[in-house]
Amino acid sequence: MKTSKEWLEEVPEEHGLIIMDPDGWDRKNYEYSFNEELITKEEFMKRLSYSTTMCKISFHEYLEQQAK
Repeated sequence: MKTSKEWLEEVPEEHGLIIMDPDGWDRKNYEYSFNEELITKEEFMKRLSYSTTMCKISFHEYLEQQAK
C-alpha cells in the first residue's frame, strides 16, 4: 500500500505520464486522496483510468507493462 503520489513516482520518466484532470480521486479532499491515502497498485490504476491523462505511450501499453 502506498499513496497515489508514491505510485506515480514509480512510473518511469520515459513514459511521460501526466495526470491532467484527476477525476479518479476525491476532488473535495484531493490533498488527502492523492498525497496521504494508502491504496493498492490496482486502485491507483483504476483511478488513473477514470482520469484525463497524457502519456508518451498509450494507456493500454502502460497497463500491459504494469501487468508483468
